[in-house]
Amino acid sequence: MRRKRFQRGSLKSRKRKGKNYWYAQWREQGKPKSKELGLCSKMDRVKAERLLAEILKPINEGAENPERTTWTFASFCELVYLPVCQRRWKASTAMTESNRMEVHLVRPLGPKLMRDITREELQRLLDKQAEESGRSMVDHLRFRLRSIFTLAMSEGVVDRNPAVALYTPRQYREGRAREVLTPEQAAIMIGALDLRERVIARLATWEGMRPGEILALQLGDLDDDSVWVRRRVYRGDVDDPKTKRSNRRVALTVGTLSLLDMWKLRLAGSAAETWLFGSENGTPLRRDNLWRRSFYPKLKDVGLEWATFQVMRRTFATLSKQAGIDAHTRSAQMGNTVDVNENEYAVATFEQKLAAIRKLESVVIQ
Repeated sequence: MRRKRFQRGSLKSRKRKGKNYWYAQWREQGKPKSKELGLCSKMDRVKAERLLAEILKPINEGAENPERTTWTFASFCELVYLPVCQRRWKASTAMTESNRMEVHLVRPLGPKLMRDITREELQRLLDKQAEESGRSMVDHLRFRLRSIFTLAMSEGVVDRNPAVALYTPRQYREGRAREVLTPEQAAIMIGALDLRERVIARLATWEGMRPGEILALQLGDLDDDSVWVRRRVYRGDVDDPKTKRSNRRVALTVGTLSLLDMWKLRLAGSAAETWLFGSENGTPLRRDNLWRRSFYPKLKDVGLEWATFQVMRRTFATLSKQAGIDAHTRSAQMGNTVDVNENEYAVATFEQKLAAIRKLESVVIQ
């Protein structure tokens, strides 16, 4: 009797009537099956893959999985490691990490047996990567390799972890300079933009918000002196804030409040669920499109095309520190951590944050 094989199925993007759909294919009882899972514009690849996995789950029950002694790096990552991680990853993290693993780890290591991969082989991989990438990328790949082989040990796939002693080479490609706007440059940037982009740039530079948080704001999130971060958007996918600390009340400067009042006049009479920076089709703006179409051309004209959203957020942290705002209040405003102690125990009140960012505005802006 023919053995039942484990199926992975096929997932492709297919156009029908001018729209792109996720199209899944698999076999059931020896016959080909297919199904449209949904519009690509409303569902990213990660969600589509999850739907396909749910379809295949009852079909694969009792199917023949690879023997533990024949696990390749690629099959272990695809069938074991990624499914475990994707249960806890957000959609944005899953998209980024899956692609990074595929390009930098699975392609060079994919066909090799897990049990045959050595520490020297992994270190050579990191050494080669260091010639092309900065320290951050190499550190990240080192962490991912340790995580993969730690899980492999717990599953009995390997009897030792060859990634434990891996290190980041001393010689690696220098990353981009950690650029920061001066107060004068920040003023030039704001002056070069239209009203909508001015509000967004202010929220990133003077309030320290992430672009995904800004673009996910709704009218109902606005308060007298603040905005509430209740969600974020990443490549069209609306999700919960990045971390527990990211769900917060963000204090606003007087300058940002003034611009927000002007912008809200254009949305007068709209429902509380209306996106503050919505697109023509009623969805949140996409960060990359916004930058390419509305920010980059205008900032290039004034020589500030390097002032990305990351630079704006870094500017907030740097100028806040120069203004004497304590580290914990800065991190509470930005929704990130300083260290474990402040993250888990210290609490910054909203009144402290409001006083702090008003202090920043009065010190930096003359």
